[in-house]
Amino acid sequence: MDTLVKTYICTDNYFLYKGIVCSLAERLNCHFVWVSDINQAQYILSEVRQEDVVILLAETNTIDFYFLIKLCKCQCKVIMASHEQNWLLNIMFNFIMINSHFYLSDLLLAIHSKTMHSFYAKYPKLTRQEKKVLFYTYKGHSVSAMSRYLEISEKTIYQHQRNALTKIGMEKPRNVVGLPKNFLEFLFHKHN
Repeated sequence: MDTLVKTYICTDNYFLYKGIVCSLAERLNCHFVWVSDINQAQYILSEVRQEDVVILLAETNTIDFYFLIKLCKCQCKVIMASHEQNWLLNIMFNFIMINSHFYLSDLLLAIHSKTMHSFYAKYPKLTRQEKKVLFYTYKGHSVSAMSRYLEISEKTIYQHQRNALTKIGMEKPRNVVGLPKNFLEFLFHKHN
């Protein structure tokens, strides 16, 4: 006997959740599960099966990076709404990214897309200096302050910053604040 596919919708917005359920209920034969607190979403990891779908509709910087790593290992389809269209999580985890101002058709296309799921994440390979510059950029330090602290020229700081941003799939330094929680900690402790 086949069990019903589950679609986990992770959002703290009840009306967004209900709107998606009402819109998709006629089009999908599945059971919807509301995950209202992304920080308490660890419990779903034991329940998620490979055929299930997880839709992340939370601000990226509120999502714990370690949760994303574990979610990747579940090998389920993960759809993430983001302000960034070509960035880190798609590069690292092969998640399906949709615009945060998505239409129902965008969500349906993502749900029905055929993607290859990877069991492991592809972490960006940053040099020690790129990591430091990325960390100080995240903390809001200016290029001149980084130059003084790291004792290298501003031109070199710009180069390290540009390289680090390219490797994580971002174009502008101001977008670094949108990185998942604990991502920089992960880079420094696991891959230093």
